[in-house]
Amino acid sequence: MKDTRKRTLIKSLIYRCWVILATYTMLLITGQTLTQAVMPAIVINIVWTCSYYIYDRIWTNIAWGKE
Repeated sequence: MKDTRKRTLIKSLIYRCWVILATYTMLLITGQTLTQAVMPAIVINIVWTCSYYIYDRIWTNIAWGKE
């Protein structure tokens, strides 16, 4: 059974929304102001969302461990 590209994309986006909030919170905790924390949180997570999508698509095509 394979995941569709749409499923992978939705999983990626939902996960990254959660991580954007975590990154933003972490930047606030480390002393960034509200406005200083927004842009790095967004840019970092756009890059990692694309990376995760590609990574997950690669694993979708690997048969190892599937039953």
